[in-house]
Parts: sequence; C-alpha cells; structure tokens
Amino acid sequence: MTEPHANPEDLDLYALGALDGKEKQTFEAHLRACSACRTELVAARSRVNLLGLAAPPLVPSPSVKTALMQRVRAERPSAIHQVAPIEKRKKRWGLRFSLSFAAASVVLALATWWLVKLDLEQRQQIRQLQAQLGTVQNQLAQDATTMQALAAVTSAPDSSPVTLLEQPGGPPGQAHVLYNARMGLAVYSGQIAPPPADKSYQLWLVPSAGAPIDAGLVSANQQNGAVVVRLRPGLVAKAFAVTMEPLGGRPQPTGPKVLVGAAS
Repeated sequence: MTEPHANPEDLDLYALGALDGKEKQTFEAHLRACSACRTELVAARSRVNLLGLAAPPLVPSPSVKTALMQRVRAERPSAIHQVAPIEKRKKRWGLRFSLSFAAASVVLALATWWLVKLDLEQRQQIRQLQAQLGTVQNQLAQDATTMQALAAVTSAPDSSPVTLLEQPGGPPGQAHVLYNARMGLAVYSGQIAPPPADKSYQLWLVPSAGAPIDAGLVSANQQNGAVVVRLRPGLVAKAFAVTMEPLGGRPQPTGPKVLVGAAS
C-alpha cells in the first residue's frame, strides 16, 4: 500500500524552519522515502523565498521577547496544552494565507510592469511610424512639385538646353541645364567626381549683366534624379556654371569653376 504524502502545511512549515520535535523527525523520515514530497518541498521553499522578498524586513524590539517569556511562565501548563492545538492550526492557516497573498502580490506587480513596458514600446513605435509617414508624405509632395515643374519646362517651346563641360585641371564630369527664363525654372542633371568632405558643388546662373545668381547646391551624382531650380522670372542667362565652394555654399562664388556652359 502506498504511503500517503505529507500534509502541504507541513511542507511550508518545514521550509520556514517552524517544524520541530517529533513532527520534524517524522516528516524528514517521510522525505527520505518519498521523491514526490521532496519535489513539493523545493516548491515550498521557493514560496517562502518569494514571501521574504515581498514582505519588508521587521526587527522586533528586545523587550518583545522578554514580555513574551514572562507571559509563558505565568500561564498554567494545562491551559498551554489546551490552547496549543488551536494556536497551531491558526498559525498554519495564517502562514498559508500569507504565502498565497505574497505570491499574488508579486504576480500582480510583474503583470503591471509588463503591461506598462508594452504600452511604452507601442507608443514609441507609433511615434516612429508617424515620423516616417510624415517624411514620406513630404518627399512625395516634393516629388510631385518637381515632376510638374519638369513637365512644364520640357514641354515649353521657349526652354533652352545648356551643356556644362568640365574645366581644365578640374574634376571630370558633365551636366545639362534646361532653362526657361519666362517661367524662371531650370532643370539640372549631371555627374561630377565627388568633392572633398569639406566642399560642396554650387550651381550659378550667370546673367548678361551683373553678378552670378545662386541656383542652389547640386549633388555630385545627379544623373538619375534631376533638380528643379526656381529663379526670378525674366532673368536672361548668359551661362551656367558649377563651382566648388566651402561646405554649405556661399552667397557669391569663391571657388574654382568645375563645369561651365554658355547659354544660346
């Protein structure tokens, strides 16, 4: 006949070190012969450890022990024996309630922390997606404006093409500008050897009279993506030029001419 397993309350009391005397000896003898109860004891010790983490540490006053011992000596032995079984049952019930409450508190705290963490991660992902969507929308709007201007310049009969050629001693490259003075629009495309890290390429409209007019920075590789430049309508161009300027460009050309093309 299979020996019954130990009382679950005894497992918790033994894990707490509250089982003593004959009960402790009987319990330990049972543990040596029952692997299932040894496994349950491991779980009971885990619950006790969890309780220790969940409850704040309390240090009793030395006077508490003195008062307790005086009270025990004053009680009659018969009364102690009568009350002991009841107090023992209360102690076991209170222990199991405390363990269950502590475990539930820890589980609730972990669940709350996980939900808060998940909410923060989702909010961050939403903000990132909104920022990406805004960037894409802005780019689409710019692309649509560029395509409209490009179509207007290329279809206009009074637009003039200008070819910009590399200059002696400068980096290799070539570019093209389609310019419409009436609309004040120019379309630039081209390819030049990359400039140094602290330099930028800048496009200029050279008018028939007066100083060159800034037409913006251009990329070294602008072969596949044309740039639409907006200028003051009515400007008559004598030429277009690309110069190498300090990073970010300048209001007037200061660097060497890289590409130059005369307007017809």
